[in-house]
Amino acid sequence: MRYLFVSLLLIIGCYSIGNAQKWTIEPERTLDFGKIERAGIIQTYAVITNLGAKPLVLLKANAPKEFTISTTKKIIPQGDTIHLNISIRPLSTGKINGKIELFTNFSESTTELRVTGEVQKLQSAELANCVRFDPKSGVGGAASIIPLFTDHSAKFIDSASGASIKEASILYVSQLTKQKMEHTTLNGLLQSSIPIGPYILLISAPGFETKTISQYISYNQKEQTFALTALPAKIKSEEKIEAIVFKDSVISNPSNTITTTDELSESLYKPNNIVILIDVSGSMKEPDKLPLLKKSIATLMGPVRLIDKITIITYATEVKVVVPTVNGNQKKEVLTVIDTLRADGVTAGSRGIQVAYENAKREFISGGNNQVILATDGVFRISGKDRKMIINAANSTTEKINLSVLGFGEDEQALAMLEEFTRIGAGNMIEVSKKSQAERAIIDEIKTMSKR
Repeated sequence: MRYLFVSLLLIIGCYSIGNAQKWTIEPERTLDFGKIERAGIIQTYAVITNLGAKPLVLLKANAPKEFTISTTKKIIPQGDTIHLNISIRPLSTGKINGKIELFTNFSESTTELRVTGEVQKLQSAELANCVRFDPKSGVGGAASIIPLFTDHSAKFIDSASGASIKEASILYVSQLTKQKMEHTTLNGLLQSSIPIGPYILLISAPGFETKTISQYISYNQKEQTFALTALPAKIKSEEKIEAIVFKDSVISNPSNTITTTDELSESLYKPNNIVILIDVSGSMKEPDKLPLLKKSIATLMGPVRLIDKITIITYATEVKVVVPTVNGNQKKEVLTVIDTLRADGVTAGSRGIQVAYENAKREFISGGNNQVILATDGVFRISGKDRKMIINAANSTTEKINLSVLGFGEDEQALAMLEEFTRIGAGNMIEVSKKSQAERAIIDEIKTMSKR
């Protein structure tokens, strides 16, 4: 059975209520669907975030009779986010002009959300009744969901010179469905047709650091210009290293969740500056490697504090800074990016270690735990210059940086070489071969190194 199902994320702009109690619905208070050729049910989503000092309670929602309002929970803890589902079954063709009034414990006044548009033709009642409300279910075949698309245009420039970057790409990761779409340009102007909604954007270009941002792509989105930072010349230049080519493989990772804890008490543990360097070459595709590492990062993000810094870099055919330095405020964004990682290509570890140490030095915390954590399953070849860099950083009296390794797999030669790295880098070797070891591998290592 075929029907039209228009799915859209409604996000309304940020505002505050009272002195301490704040919550957000982003980016605008009015959503215009425009003209909808044929519809049985229109469904939108509002993303509500509690920024207040106490739980936000959604008390009541008033709406027209053709609107159905629902949510997964009515009490939103401090710092948490929920989706408010809004389903509209038009009673006739013509204009939609609906007002939703939200009542919360943060204010005596209501917050109004307005939805507008125009339905040109109604879907038959029989077809409309077949609509399912879960856009992730996939029930009903590929034609059961037809999302509302918009055009997203982007240009890319060098942040230092302002010169246009011709070859660049954006990986769009939906924060709702986790769907991934990559679009590339060779002429400096990228034009993508994508569903409206909230995304994590991974913006990359050869010779430049990968930029990661969280953004809502709205209807009639204006053209954007992204400024990228060039990698240092010594990192751009490729060294001759022995590499093995693997067949392309995509990692399918189950959704990770974050359990916030106070495990890293500030009285017991120093501030952390952690750079995680991840091998995403083809051999890491196995279920006991990259998928386990993703679980370990998910466990780590729970107790990460505002005083901690986390940077995540990947290496395979090329080196990418997939998560520029973040703290405990951006946990969900980190997991969304980590979920996009796939294993393919060759191993170029030498360049990866250079980029990792560059980032660790740039974000250095005086009196804190400054550490590079390498996660790999294979032989990791570095130059004599890189070896000297690791030793000097580990022995520095002013900018000490330690190197620890998470070793995956059972290659004894590789694990022995990796253990040598931890010796010269004044860190620890952690061998990971099963889920129970992986989940706490990174957080336990950081606790060991950062204990006061």
